[in-house]
Amino acid sequence: MIPLPGFPPGVVATHAIISFVAAILMAALCLATSRSQIWYFLTIAFWIPDILAAFLLPSLVLSSQFFPREPIPTLISIIQGFLISPSLTLPLMGALVNAQPDVTRTARSLGANWSSRASLLWLPLLRRRMILGSVATALLAVIMTFALLWRPLAGP
Repeated sequence: MIPLPGFPPGVVATHAIISFVAAILMAALCLATSRSQIWYFLTIAFWIPDILAAFLLPSLVLSSQFFPREPIPTLISIIQGFLISPSLTLPLMGALVNAQPDVTRTARSLGANWSSRASLLWLPLLRRRMILGSVATALLAVIMTFALLWRPLAGP
């Protein structure tokens, strides 16, 4: 195993957190848009290629052949977070696409306010999927951080 090349001790955690937060922000943006089934199928179609692109991104961008200057590793972590965001978005979108559309309307007509609908209706529906997506995204963020730190070093 190749040792970490002169990075401070908290750099792995820092880049993993940056990637995870970027994935959460991108997932929130995706979930805030319309919940049509076409977005769900497009997310499924691009899920694996996005993860592969996020894994290969540091070795492509940080080689001296493509970029003469060293780019900011934080920016690479943010881009990797955006690319792994379907791992968090897919389980949630699957539940929301398959949910009955009349459930919210019925709860609203029965007098449930926004906080009651969220805590009594949507959180129990999405709890397991949020845990699954969060754990998968956190593991991918750590893997992407190691891909960033253990990239092949360019020759002279």
